[in-house]
Amino acid sequence: MSFMRVSDSRITEKSSGSTSKGNLQFTHSQMDQIAQKPLIRVRRFWALCAFAIALAFVINAVFGDGTLPTILIEGQPIVAQIGWGVTFGLAISVPSTVVVVFVPLFSSLRRQLLDLVSRLDLDALNPLWISLSAGIGEEVLFRGALQPILGIWWASFIFTVAHFRSGQFHSMNWQKLVYATSVFIAGLFLGYVFIEIGLIAAIVTHATVDVVSLFTARRLLRVSTYA
Repeated sequence: MSFMRVSDSRITEKSSGSTSKGNLQFTHSQMDQIAQKPLIRVRRFWALCAFAIALAFVINAVFGDGTLPTILIEGQPIVAQIGWGVTFGLAISVPSTVVVVFVPLFSSLRRQLLDLVSRLDLDALNPLWISLSAGIGEEVLFRGALQPILGIWWASFIFTVAHFRSGQFHSMNWQKLVYATSVFIAGLFLGYVFIEIGLIAAIVTHATVDVVSLFTARRLLRVSTYA
């Protein structure tokens, strides 16, 4: 992915030839390339969410034992699931965000991750809508439909493979390997949340992690743009 534009603002150039702040650094040629690429709008994520849900219903109808609505309401009470989801999401996202943003060892990983989300339209409340669409669509498909059929390990593996394009895994380096590993581990964790608490808890956990990550990424991208 490339660099995002915030509220259609233009990137301010400096005579130094690069922009840096908090170990973030982008050359002007990189920034110019980034600014020329189109943003990925929220409606695309909701379209993907709808496709994932439709695919989940097809897979469940053909291979599943129960129905997706039944799977959705199984587990602990909905209020408890939402509470656990928010708690798990914050417990995962806040410490990991602090480490990636502030620990110098992870500065290259931070730039890699920012590059992965930089083409997203993160204006206004779009990080929230993107996070909800990803949490709902991906969890219904991978945890609700695939995991009961294939098991937690294969569902988590397919979940990781599904991030092949967005993670740019075709050209692997250590940063992308860390990202791919974290996606797989996240899939396992979400799978256990689904088993022990319920699908809604997995959805809320996923969405909460993405909300924190995307709002943080937007802040960092604005800092690097106007530094």
